[in-house]
Amino acid sequence: MQDQSSAASAHDELQKFVSDNDIKTFKVGVVDLDGVWRGKRIPARYFLESVAELGTNICNIIFGWDIQDEIISDLSYTGWDTGYPDVTLLPDLSTLKVVPGEPGVASVICDAYEMSGEPAAICPRSILKRVVQKAEDLGYSPVCAYEFEFYLLKGTPTDLAAKDWRDLTPITAGSHTYSLVRDTGTEFLIGEIRRRLSEQGIFIEASNSENGPGQFEMNIHYSDALAAADNALRLKATVKEVAAEAGYTASFMAKINPEWAGSSGHMHQSLWDPQSGKSAFANAEEPGELSAIGYNYLAGVVETAPELTALYLPTINSYKRTEGGQWAGSSATWGLDNRTVAIRSIPSKSSAARIENRVPGADANPYLVIAANIAAGLHGVEQELTAPKRVEGNAYALEEGHQVKQLPGTLDQAIEQFEKSEVAKAYFGATFVTHYVQTRRWELRKLQTSVTDFEIARYLERI
Repeated sequence: MQDQSSAASAHDELQKFVSDNDIKTFKVGVVDLDGVWRGKRIPARYFLESVAELGTNICNIIFGWDIQDEIISDLSYTGWDTGYPDVTLLPDLSTLKVVPGEPGVASVICDAYEMSGEPAAICPRSILKRVVQKAEDLGYSPVCAYEFEFYLLKGTPTDLAAKDWRDLTPITAGSHTYSLVRDTGTEFLIGEIRRRLSEQGIFIEASNSENGPGQFEMNIHYSDALAAADNALRLKATVKEVAAEAGYTASFMAKINPEWAGSSGHMHQSLWDPQSGKSAFANAEEPGELSAIGYNYLAGVVETAPELTALYLPTINSYKRTEGGQWAGSSATWGLDNRTVAIRSIPSKSSAARIENRVPGADANPYLVIAANIAAGLHGVEQELTAPKRVEGNAYALEEGHQVKQLPGTLDQAIEQFEKSEVAKAYFGATFVTHYVQTRRWELRKLQTSVTDFEIARYLERI
């Protein structure tokens, strides 16, 4: 609870921020289950007078509909039977940023609270904060960083929607990965994205053309876990906004075209000792190996990968990316600097020591992905788990004698395992697990009741 003097000081700082940056409007929002940033635009005067301290109310339908804003039926959390009451969006003022490209506009990320004052049990950001607190209680600070792949397509979202999302044309033709020449032709967009992210305090270590036509990758510098998720959210928003302004559409869909490379959301992570400010995964004596704590953590992430796949691969489309040898882990495996396994170990004698989870797609919710990884790793640390045998070589072509758990190959299989996960219930709460399972089953029902282009082409005339 802030005392009056600290509250007054914070208000003075906020007023100075508004004055110094000539802020007229605040974008105020919370991330939903699908990782979409939803909220309101609020005049600066009202934000200063009320919203900054008390928050703003919004219908809890933001956690009760799907990615297409269609109401999900039979939810335990909310529905017509509850009347869709409000939740409160409370701004986290540490996330306050001036919005590049929108003069006079600032943005702030919020946490969702029930009207009773309790944190909303199904709010992804609250879930992550709860897991981070668990790590801190154990004496660790989680440090994370995201790598995103995405596509840039010619035409605005309105243009592509008018064509029913068919005949998509990427900004560049063919695959030309890491091409510095090819990158020059797209720097007017990619460079602008990096610049706008930099203005928001988000350091992009590198960007490059990727394996698919019109596909790119951006690597965010590491930070504490909550900031890493906030940065990932802002990266997605910035990429989409810059692309749309220039007449393009950015997509973080996992698999846009069966002939094109999938888009990943690889997540790097480690635990740091807050006293020394160094990675607890570092191994000064054996720099080619993780520390004992690092291996315990890695073992937890590997062991729980099947039961947490529903968070790493949240849509029906997600599993098109992980099928076969797609540079995405499809089994509960790990290896030393190996990009065919699920969990890549990157040892070091310094704070660069970390692991990388290669399973998540670019379509996953970064708050839930980071929360799931930390929870899995802490489970490994607390239980002092031992990792299975390290994979040498191609994990997609393991010999029969190398027994490994396969990850769920479809969303329904992933849901079944997630619903039974004791780790998920312990770290995220039964309320969240139930709600998330219900929303994913809704995704399956939407597919089951749809008539696809594949079905029409295959059966219409011949049956």
